[in-house]
Amino acid sequence: MGIMDKLTAGAERAATGAGKALDKGKAKAAELQLRGRMDDAAKKLGYMALDEHRGRALDAGARTQLLEDLARLEDELAKLRAEMAAKA
Repeated sequence: MGIMDKLTAGAERAATGAGKALDKGKAKAAELQLRGRMDDAAKKLGYMALDEHRGRALDAGARTQLLEDLARLEDELAKLRAEMAAKA
């Protein structure tokens, strides 16, 4: 194997490693975004619970929608984590 072949093979390995690192970074960013959206929904639900506790009017439809959104986001996060684990 000549020097050029060794250099080419090394460059290909480096490119593959960089691509994997980039994919992992993108997945981690997507995970953080999903967790942020989940936190926002949970925060809104918390304020709704406080309002209900204080006797304020509660929008049941909005609460149901937030609960559904939170469940959907949780499912998306689980799917993303499974995909990340499969690629590792």
